[in-house]
Amino acid sequence: MAWGLRRPVESHDWRRSASADDLREYDAFGPWIYNVTAERDTPKRFRAACERHQGARFLLKAPRAIERRDAHPGMDLYIAMLAVHDHGASFMRLTGEHVTVQDILWDEVVALKSYNNLLSASWTLMLRDGGAISLDYNAVSSDLMDRVNIFVRSRVVGHSEAPDVLDPDPVVTVVDPYFRYQLSAKRRAGPRPVVPIHVEPRDRLCRDAANHRKLSTGVMFLDTPDELIIVNRGKPTRRFFFESPYASNCIFVPYAGLTSFTLVPAPTDRPGRFCELALQLDKLVIRQSCLVAPERVVARLAARHVPQTG
Repeated sequence: MAWGLRRPVESHDWRRSASADDLREYDAFGPWIYNVTAERDTPKRFRAACERHQGARFLLKAPRAIERRDAHPGMDLYIAMLAVHDHGASFMRLTGEHVTVQDILWDEVVALKSYNNLLSASWTLMLRDGGAISLDYNAVSSDLMDRVNIFVRSRVVGHSEAPDVLDPDPVVTVVDPYFRYQLSAKRRAGPRPVVPIHVEPRDRLCRDAANHRKLSTGVMFLDTPDELIIVNRGKPTRRFFFESPYASNCIFVPYAGLTSFTLVPAPTDRPGRFCELALQLDKLVIRQSCLVAPERVVARLAARHVPQTG
């Protein structure tokens, strides 16, 4: 071989050696979640685990977080699957060479969380034993996951006799564009009425737990006949104008699952500090920071006969 010349690197023709099923899966592969409707579209690693989910309302396959250029036909392109039934859900995950399965009944679920930050998103079932199960995905699949979320909420809420629905209160106005969008989206999802009962716009001067000066990211509480919905940015503060809040976080709390709540007041000697509303759902606790005491939220919980502790 002449000096300075390199031996050509042999490339493998993956398409020529792949099966028809592997080629079809590879050609359709992308960052999005698929709702599987045909057995041949089930990833081969998951086929044994999916045999009992033929009648699922949703059978979703979630891709690996890899670039398209790093994928090839025949490799394991999907890392997890979710089967959603009328009675519960099954999470299936590929771990090494094996698929682990975790089954959940809707009676075990006391709240749901939908979070996204630009293209990173997650959907979480929050359990009465204090645990949680999450499915991470690319936000390009948000429309599909929103449909899943609406269905699961309909199974979890546990409809019960409730106080009359609140009429819109002119005192509770929603000006912040992010919260206005979220309120409109929740109303479009319907059919149950949705009413804002506490809103704090972002960018109020505040202090964090370490007493450092920050800007608030805001919070909104929505009341429905069956749920309390908390809308926030994932964390209560940001660093002045050097940090833009792109995260979006919605927590759906069925009233039927609430066992008690606590309102921890803000320190009186330190202006700009947050109070905290803690919602107890058996062993699960959901905490939300507020710059202003959410009095209408507390009144609504009291009307639902949820005990206040602390």
